[in-house]
Amino acid sequence: MKWEIHALRGGLGYWLGEFRHGKLQHPDPTGRFGQRLDVVNGTTLRIKDLELDDGGIYNTRIWFTKTQFQEQRFILTVYEPVPTPQIQHQVESKTPGGCNVTLRCYTPGREELKVSWETWDPHRALGKSVNQYQVSNNGRELRVFSWNSSFNSKFTCLVSNPVDQKRASFDLLSICQSHEGEQYILSFIIQRR
Repeated sequence: MKWEIHALRGGLGYWLGEFRHGKLQHPDPTGRFGQRLDVVNGTTLRIKDLELDDGGIYNTRIWFTKTQFQEQRFILTVYEPVPTPQIQHQVESKTPGGCNVTLRCYTPGREELKVSWETWDPHRALGKSVNQYQVSNNGRELRVFSWNSSFNSKFTCLVSNPVDQKRASFDLLSICQSHEGEQYILSFIIQRR
C-alpha cells in the first residue's frame, strides 16, 4: 500500500511512504510529517497532531498482485478554531424617535468564516434585509434603522466554520442613549455554545 498527498492549496505531490511487511516506510522521517505518521490495522493511515497544512488530497494505491491494484482518494480539511469575534459600532444618526447604527463583526484569521446575526428575546436569526435591519452580503455588517427602546436592543454576531463557533453580543442601549454621533469600539460579551 502506497500513500501520497497533494496539497489543497496547490503545489506538488508528496510521497508519504508505503506500508509493506507490517511496517510503514517513508522517505524522510525527519521531514514535514516527521514521526506523526502511523498505520493502524494495516490499512488506516493516522496523522497525529494535525497541522493546518496537512489538509489535502490523500491518495492510496493498494496492490493485490504485481498487476492488480485499487486506488482510493480521501480529502482532508483541517480547520482552525474560530477566533473570538469583536463588534465595532458606529452611530449613523440619532433623533428623539430613533437611532441608526451600523454594527461590524470583526474576526482575525486566515480562513473563510460564516458570519450571521441574531437578536435576543426571542432568540432568532436575522435575514438579509427587513424593514428594521439590513445584513450586508458578506454578513459582517448589520445596519439597524430607527431603533428605539420599544424594540429588541440586544444583537449577537455568530462566527462559525464546520467544526467550531463563537459569539459576541452587544446591547444598543449602551450607545443609543449616550453621546450622539461618536464612534466606539465596544466591550463585548462572549458566549460559547
